[in-house]
Amino acid sequence: MAAGDSASHSPHSPSVHSLEKQFQEFRHQLDDSGSLRERIRSVAADIESAARVMHSSLLLIHQSRSITEVFEKAKALIGVLIELYGKLAEIMQECPGQYYRYHGDWRSETQTVVSLLAFMHWLETESLLLHAEAEEKLGCMFHLN
Repeated sequence: MAAGDSASHSPHSPSVHSLEKQFQEFRHQLDDSGSLRERIRSVAADIESAARVMHSSLLLIHQSRSITEVFEKAKALIGVLIELYGKLAEIMQECPGQYYRYHGDWRSETQTVVSLLAFMHWLETESLLLHAEAEEKLGCMFHLN
């Protein structure tokens, strides 16, 4: 090995320092993204929990109970869901333009919630729930999809 070869790859050469700096920045971005994703998943888990309780309360419709009685608990949970989607919107405001990067973390839970809202709407009105109506019921500050 020539003496010049070892000098070009020494730990103190400018190219190695530049490369380390790039990876430090990348590691910092990954840490930030991971932290954000954890916060999103925490809210998504709370949404899932509220949806499960709502679903179990709506199952009582199959037992000779009045719609009013069945909806009492389910409608109370809509307020909880509005708060949770508000938290989610606050988190997403921290990373503008990154909606589709993270929306997979709450998409399934949102589909469940919207299905439950659509079921409730149909039981009350015998009509289908429109997309905009679902957003309005959840107080969403971003589009559901």
